[in-house]
Amino acid sequence: MTGTMHVADHQGDTIHTWDTADPRTVREIEEIFREAQATGRLVYRQTGDGTGEQVRVDTWSPEEHTELFVAPRLAGG
Repeated sequence: MTGTMHVADHQGDTIHTWDTADPRTVREIEEIFREAQATGRLVYRQTGDGTGEQVRVDTWSPEEHTELFVAPRLAGG
């Protein structure tokens, strides 16, 4: 099973993919996940009703959560 992670950052929208048959690609996504969480960025997925749901690396299932989005870090002023 394959999946995609869309990362919004200063470079625009970067798309990373993984394939559950290739553990190396899953590890790469886990590393992006950890970096995003460490810098306070939100990783989420869209649910069936069109709303979003936060996903954390410790609850992420590569087979179930096949499309993820990483929002840019927002700061108030």
